[in-house]
Amino acid sequence: MNDEINKKIAKDFGLENMDSREQERMIEKIGNMLFESVVERAVDVMDEDAMNDFENTIAEAGSDYQKIISFLKTRVSGFDKIVSEEFSRLKRATAGIFA
Repeated sequence: MNDEINKKIAKDFGLENMDSREQERMIEKIGNMLFESVVERAVDVMDEDAMNDFENTIAEAGSDYQKIISFLKTRVSGFDKIVSEEFSRLKRATAGIFA
């Protein structure tokens, strides 16, 4: 995940006052949940060609999230909206846990 998303996660989930190591661990967990939900939504709207290209991108990217996100940004219409919606959904779903 990029720094902008990490800062938003820390702020919106109330992690700013945590010990830096614990904060990093929590940001990573939340970031992974967000990434997974965004990918699920993106896959749902891909056509067959995009899906085939996506599978190739995943095989080439390995654990390089940025390559996968770059692909999704260029091939999934409304990608930024999907990210925003999933971020909000995750925040609502975890309300009280990270308060």
